[in-house]
Amino acid sequence: MTKQRALVLKIIRESKEHLTADQIYRKAKAEMPGIVLATVYNSLIWLAEQGEIKKIVFFDHKDHYDKTQNPHVHLLCANCGKIIDHPSEGLKEEMERRVGFPISDYEVTLHYLCSNCAE
Repeated sequence: MTKQRALVLKIIRESKEHLTADQIYRKAKAEMPGIVLATVYNSLIWLAEQGEIKKIVFFDHKDHYDKTQNPHVHLLCANCGKIIDHPSEGLKEEMERRVGFPISDYEVTLHYLCSNCAE
């Protein structure tokens, strides 16, 4: 793994948020001034292909990157865009029972208003 890819992976793993490519780039640039945005994008693609991270695609929102590989639900604040993970034990099995065939993976996003935006 290149040092640039290792840095991108470290930034994602150390973050408590689901970062966008631009956010990752800004953090990487602070640690490695010579890094360019294209390298960050290429690193994100490679890391996702290797199963190190997961790309989260939100309709009408920027893509975010997730360090959590096990299936879970994302809660997306409809106002500020805050994303939080929520466990989803039993969801895969329940859906397999309902549809009658195996499910290999899933992505679920629930839209809500976080406590700050709801006030």
